[in-house]
Order: sequence, then structure tokens, then C-alpha cells
Amino acid sequence: MTHVLAQGLERRFGYTVVLASVDLVVDAGEHVTITGPNGSGKTTLLRILSGLLRPTTGAVAILGSAPSDVATRRRIGVIGHTPALYPRMSPVENLRFWGRMYDAPRAVDRGREVLGLLGLDPHDRRPVGSYSQGMRQRVAVARALSTDPEVVIADEPLAALDAEGTRIVASLLGAGRTLVAATHDAEPFVGSRRLVLGEGRLR
Repeated sequence: MTHVLAQGLERRFGYTVVLASVDLVVDAGEHVTITGPNGSGKTTLLRILSGLLRPTTGAVAILGSAPSDVATRRRIGVIGHTPALYPRMSPVENLRFWGRMYDAPRAVDRGREVLGLLGLDPHDRRPVGSYSQGMRQRVAVARALSTDPEVVIADEPLAALDAEGTRIVASLLGAGRTLVAATHDAEPFVGSRRLVLGEGRLR
């Protein structure tokens, strides 16, 4: 079964063409890592795949439906280019807010479990604004996985992580789910299909 399907994606910002006729097919359970230089359009592509940005032309289907479909969004875990957490909330408060948006009552319990796997105290009440960048990245990963998504779309999910954190996050993201990740370092994603984005096209 195809979990991610992109056909003829083009995205322009004014006269600048960022993506030019991008096609991508990702089957269920497959792991795909996308590399490329800064400014190559990796973030733009993942934002389109996750339904956060519309393509100028082309079409995207995630799990057979448009990524903007509410029921489909609940089956997708998204890790953005920055953690985008609420800095005054604790990790668990961020998880609880996320779970309510996704109508996922088990999100807090599952998120606490992932926080523990990532080496963070799931009962820490400090606001995430007081965390280091690497710790905030781990919380963002826990939040994305707290809803048990079938597909994870991750933009630089290993950013700011140490060697141990990199190993754990790479393993967790691909455990029993479909993964599309933009990254400068594809090495930790063992067994992934690696593509390069350049001049607006995937190769």
C-alpha cells in the first residue's frame, strides 16, 4: 500500500521556483531520507507533504487522502524545522495540548513513555523554554509520536542532538511506521532509501 504519493509538485514563491515537478512514492513501512544543500527546498517539500503548505501545481495524497483532511492529519506525525513548542508549558502540558488537538486521549501516557526513552524525566514540570535546544528537540519528537502516527514527516529531526540522542531518535522514528525525513545526515537512518533534492527535483 502506498502511504505517501506526490505527483508533479511545483512550488513557486513569486518568480522563484523552489520545487519543479517533484514525484515521490513511499510505500507502507518504508523509510525515505531526503538530503540536499541549504535552500534546496527540503523544508518546502515536507511542509507540502504534511499539509502545511499548498503546492503551486501538483497533488499529494497521504494514506490515500489529502493531507489537509482532518481524519488523515490525525494519522500523521509532524516534526518541523524548529521544535515549535509552547515555551511556558512543561513537556507534559505540551503533550496534553497536542493530544486534545488530535483528539488522542492516550497522547500524554504515550508521550511520557517516549520522553523516558529519550532520556528525559516525564514528570519534569519545568517549562520547555528553560530546556537546551537538544532537549526541546527530544520533546518535539515525543510530541509527534505521542499519537502513534502511521506516517511521520520529519524536517531535520536530529538537529541539536548528541550522538546517543541521534541514535535513539532515528530508531524511534522508524519503528513500525512510514517515515519521510529531510536531513543533512542520513547515516543514522539505517536501511532508508536515500534521495537528493537539488535544482527543484528529487534524484
